[in-house]
Amino acid sequence: MKGKNVPLLSSLAIAAGLVLCGASVQATVVDLTTGPDASGEINGALFFATQQQPSGTGFIDPFLRIQEKGFEQGYNTDGGFPFDDKHPHNYQHSLLISDLVPVFLNGTPYLQFMLDSNQSGNSFSDHVLEMTKLQIFTTNDPNQTTESFNAAGILQLNGTLVYNLGNNNAVLTTATGSGKADMFMYIPAALVQTGEQYLVLYSAFGNDIPSDGGFEEWTFVPGIQPIPETGTFFPVIGLLVAVLSTHVLRRRKVAQLARQQTLLH
Repeated sequence: MKGKNVPLLSSLAIAAGLVLCGASVQATVVDLTTGPDASGEINGALFFATQQQPSGTGFIDPFLRIQEKGFEQGYNTDGGFPFDDKHPHNYQHSLLISDLVPVFLNGTPYLQFMLDSNQSGNSFSDHVLEMTKLQIFTTNDPNQTTESFNAAGILQLNGTLVYNLGNNNAVLTTATGSGKADMFMYIPAALVQTGEQYLVLYSAFGNDIPSDGGFEEWTFVPGIQPIPETGTFFPVIGLLVAVLSTHVLRRRKVAQLARQQTLLH
């Protein structure tokens, strides 16, 4: 087969297209290892090295634990222990969306998650952990155990994908050991309002920086339950006053009739 000569103008157009294509898939890396004030945003999710709002929980109550050398991944479910999920189920289980009380940042409701991670090493740089995948789903099935992905790298759960970190993005955090928060993540609460009941969080660590050490665990940090405004009490108070007043008037009427019967006799 004879080769075809490509005009110079066409060659330049092809080269420009390749450059634009490469720029469009440029990775976004949020580096939280630079200090306690480090933060960043990827696809609408916020990542902080320190907590942005008090939670009031006072203890770690994980819903997902994963651990494996080199590369580790997993998601929360009641159906089993897929991928690198750790036993037992009281540390790995479903999340009911109706139980997730949001926090508010600049007036916007977010679901707040905390990552407690663990990397081995003697130096500070040895404790860097790389999160390379994060996918959040809503579903009505809390018992799934699939380990399949589609061609785009999306976990094949029976549900709705509401957040994806992206295949070329990553978050770096300092994994100083179990029992200490290493990252706080905020997901817009509006994303999970799909009408489905449960939230599933899938995460993976250790592409360029291999995972090592102890387990990584995710915890949901609830906001403070709002106190109802005074105005919301008025209909209830009005109803109680009406009921009590009716009861008092009825007793007075009965007493009055009783006195009249006495006088007649």
